[in-house]
Amino acid sequence: MGFDVGALGIAIASVLGVGLLLGAGIPLVYALGIRSLESERPGSTVVGGALLGLCVLLALAGIVVIVFGKQLFGI
Repeated sequence: MGFDVGALGIAIASVLGVGLLLGAGIPLVYALGIRSLESERPGSTVVGGALLGLCVLLALAGIVVIVFGKQLFGI
């Protein structure tokens, strides 16, 4: 019975990547959106609004997965 270190490394990297994206990524996008709204650069209001809208969509997607996860994924 062999131990596949390559597959283990890929699995660890995948879990770490998704965890960073969904765990720390959403607050980072929110912080960038707030910072962009406070900036006085041209077009920063549009960028800030888009980033905050993305945060709202991600939050709604999380709620949908929590409420309807069993129907969506069959787990």
